Amino acid sequence: MLNKNVCPNCGQLYDTSLSKCPLCGTAPQVVNTTPPVQRKRITDAERRQRRSERKEAEQEARRRKREARFQQDEEEELLIEEEEAQRKEEKRRQREEKKASRRAEKNGGASSIPNSTVPNFTPGPARDGRGPMPAEYEEKDRRRVPRVFLALSCVILAATLLVGGSYLLWKKDIVKLPIYDKLSTGKSGSTQPKETERPETTQTEAPVTTTLFRGDGAIPCTGISLSQSTITFTESGAQTQLQADLLPEDTTDERHFSSSDTGVVKVSPVGIVTAVGPGEATITVLCGEEQAVCTVICDFAAPTDPTLSPDITELVLISDDISFFHAGESYTLTVTNIPAGTPVKWRSLDESVATVDAGGHVVAVDVGTTRVIATVGDLSAECWVRCPFTDD
Repeated sequence: MLNKNVCPNCGQLYDTSLSKCPLCGTAPQVVNTTPPVQRKRITDAERRQRRSERKEAEQEARRRKREARFQQDEEEELLIEEEEAQRKEEKRRQREEKKASRRAEKNGGASSIPNSTVPNFTPGPARDGRGPMPAEYEEKDRRRVPRVFLALSCVILAATLLVGGSYLLWKKDIVKLPIYDKLSTGKSGSTQPKETERPETTQTEAPVTTTLFRGDGAIPCTGISLSQSTITFTESGAQTQLQADLLPEDTTDERHFSSSDTGVVKVSPVGIVTAVGPGEATITVLCGEEQAVCTVICDFAAPTDPTLSPDITELVLISDDISFFHAGESYTLTVTNIPAGTPVKWRSLDESVATVDAGGHVVAVDVGTTRVIATVGDLSAECWVRCPFTDD
């Protein structure tokens, strides 16, 4: 049984010495009886060892690469040093040749250095007169120069934007910069005349006679002529124009009006006299070394506070905000919610900007902003007065 083959086609048993099946002629099938090779399983320790070996190999490759790069850099440095030494040697030989040629010219003979001793030097691109430069370094210099110009251009542009932006912010009063204030004052200080200081007066002060108001002194004032020497008012709030003529007419000295008691009479910078309360006061006009005085008598009783209906809890003005664009413009304010004939007290918080009389007549004086207040009994109302004068 052990020496028999089984035909894979017909299943016939025949002797192993025969090459074919005697029944169907099929050759016997060769069966591989060799056991399969078992694949060896890799353990974690072997895997870690292989990983460490692979990492060491990579580190070794990087180290060799760095060493190669360092060696290349050292070779380049040695090459540069050799070229520098060669240039120095060439300069030394050139100096010796020049000295020899000068000695030969002095002695009237030829140079003692034969032509064979002069080294053969091939000129190349020079760098600050130090001889030829390697091609790779010449390329680096060629790239470095545009970078320098680019950096300088960026610095100049940044400085220009900084200065221009700060000046624009200062011009629009967004940022206060003392340096621009000083520069502006230095440019305009020599052309603009200084403002003349005016004396302050109170209700109890006497007329100021020692402070004089002068211009540039080119044409001094020699006399003042007033249109009235005495003014009498019979009611509060009455006004009149006090005209002051100066001699000579083209004098450059300034004219100034002042009241000795603003609780009795007030006067505007242009000479408008307004009665305020009963009593007597003087109006003084100063110009240069000259002065003139006008006596003002307010012959009326002090107004009594009116009584309003309990239904009136606030005062209503015809306007609460007015604007003037030229000196001398005027507007009359009225209180609309009180009975006709009810006396109203009017006052301006800044008479250098605008004045108001007893009838609510507001007159623009100078550039600025102030408030005019109307008072009836315990009630009051205010109106903003704006004077943004323009040249137009």
